[in-house]
Amino acid sequence: MKKSRVSGSQKESSNHADLLIDVDKSYLAYSLPVTRPFVHFRSGHFPAGTITQKHSHSIMAMHGSLQGPLTLKTSIGDYTLDAGDFCILAPGTHHFWSNSGTHTAATISFLIDTDHPGRWSAGSGVVEACGELGQLVQDVHCFSSSGDPDLQHAFWQIADQLTIERPWKKLGVTGRLWTFLSIILERLSPELINESQHDVAQQIRRLLLSRVNDRLTIAEVAAAVHVGATQAKEVFRTTFGCGIMAYFNELKIWQAKRLLCDPNLTIDQVSSKLGFSSPTYFSQTFRKHTGETPSDFRKQR
Repeated sequence: MKKSRVSGSQKESSNHADLLIDVDKSYLAYSLPVTRPFVHFRSGHFPAGTITQKHSHSIMAMHGSLQGPLTLKTSIGDYTLDAGDFCILAPGTHHFWSNSGTHTAATISFLIDTDHPGRWSAGSGVVEACGELGQLVQDVHCFSSSGDPDLQHAFWQIADQLTIERPWKKLGVTGRLWTFLSIILERLSPELINESQHDVAQQIRRLLLSRVNDRLTIAEVAAAVHVGATQAKEVFRTTFGCGIMAYFNELKIWQAKRLLCDPNLTIDQVSSKLGFSSPTYFSQTFRKHTGETPSDFRKQR
């Protein structure tokens, strides 16, 4: 195992240039040699305040969190990862890391060259697995090992290969990486994806119910359930037939009706309690959903 420091302060040529100059404090902590199709099996450390350079890989990548929280910002969406969370990125996906916390975060990563899997026997299944991965991973897929014992065990097994200070045999490293990937392939199957999307939609619904008095953005909702903003909107609409914010406003109006029946609360106070930006916007939203103003609703009751 080798531990090395790498320089992180380089000028970013993208639109994030003003944010990324002189704040990349990340460094390579551990690295192990691996056999194809795996490339660059590594662990990195990201001190508080780190924003890394925006980049992409020409082959598939796995980026996970050993110690978070840490945000993986991609061209698909932002993913806030804590320990045991990880994302599989399709080739060419632009991304960078951001640590807005107060502690150093740690990651684990490796690349997968599905087009050049290496010299494996025909009966090993490696070539077929690489082909299947290439077909299934077309953008960003985010996973949490929490609540999934098999995935959790496999994730921390590969993490141990990098973080334990004793030599590992290459066969053991490769075997654990393939065990991990075989579980990922199972989780990426279309049948399980449909179940997973339904679970995500239900998580979003429960979040909206529990935080009906708050102001929430799509990005905040997506981050809370560990998916990208686009995926969050799609799975919610598919499951419930409406948008996330439309559903959230319906919940707020339902709560508003209950609060308006309390004569001790003014309309302004009801608006504030429900997280509306202003009483005017509250009245507009209430009228849009009920056909009457909050004042009219209260008078009739």
